[in-house]
Amino acid sequence: MSDNHEKKTILQLKGVSRFYRTRGNVFRGGGRLVVALNEINLSLRQGEIFGLVGESGSGKTTCGRLIVRLEEADQGSIRLNGDDITHLRGKKLKEYRRRVQMVFQDPYQSLNPQVTIADSVAEPLITNKLGSPLDHMERVLKVLKTAGLSPAEDYVYRFPHQLSGGQRQRVAIARAIVLEPSLLVADEPTSMLDASYSAQIFEILQGVRDKMGATIMFITHSMASARYLCDRIGVIYRGHMVEQGPAEQVISSPRHPYTKALIDATPKFGRSAQVPTYNTLLAAERPATSQVGCPFFRRCALAERLLCAGTYPPWRRVGGEQVALCHFVEDSEAVSVAG
Repeated sequence: MSDNHEKKTILQLKGVSRFYRTRGNVFRGGGRLVVALNEINLSLRQGEIFGLVGESGSGKTTCGRLIVRLEEADQGSIRLNGDDITHLRGKKLKEYRRRVQMVFQDPYQSLNPQVTIADSVAEPLITNKLGSPLDHMERVLKVLKTAGLSPAEDYVYRFPHQLSGGQRQRVAIARAIVLEPSLLVADEPTSMLDASYSAQIFEILQGVRDKMGATIMFITHSMASARYLCDRIGVIYRGHMVEQGPAEQVISSPRHPYTKALIDATPKFGRSAQVPTYNTLLAAERPATSQVGCPFFRRCALAERLLCAGTYPPWRRVGGEQVALCHFVEDSEAVSVAG
């Protein structure tokens, strides 16, 4: 992990929200509004790996898709190097997508089964009219090697079904970095791989950061993965950012009850008796209350009903860069977090 505290901000999300409306049916009538992201504020610095951590349905992937403009935010702004990209269209959007790429969770679906690996990886170059066919092959061989497929010549004329899951994900990474993006969003890139392949993918992502200078948002449900790979992390719960800070500091000294619950859920081996257990998660959720209180109230074992159900918590700074969205954070001060 790199020391990037003084590095400039490359990406900033300020007050970003995303809403969906569910389909209605004959019994319930019209659909209801679902808040996927609620006024998210965060920033990514040049050359860092930022981990966005949360359980399934927390809004992680939605956040990544908004950043690469596969979806549009309903509120707020997203800025890359100070330029608002929230409503880009036409040539400006195409140029933005050259600079910001995404590695998807499922390599089985992200690659066309009828296209060779060489054509798949070269497609972004062809689409953007960059270089000649000879240049394309040279670039394809280079990024396949960067992605850990060596000798690259053995893979260029294969089809996706001739590769293992780990090899497919390497091809997906090669395809994402062939344009040399300044920002890479990696959405659960190891969730379908075993531990040994996952460690190799982590090394590849670190290499992309170190050799290409790319900034990476690493989306994951695994605190262990975030601790291994990331410089800083943000913890997200049902569309609400609830804790941010240096990865090692947040994981070794978590302050939000949800962060503690995620750490409790992490498998522990060896010296597990020395690892603290926080027990902040209720066995069953409380009944739904008003929408103005803490987003984690229904599942929090530490909540006080009157305060937590009725008042949205403030951001509280623990020390340095670590902040948590909770009424009960010891040795802290209330702060404003604006991305």
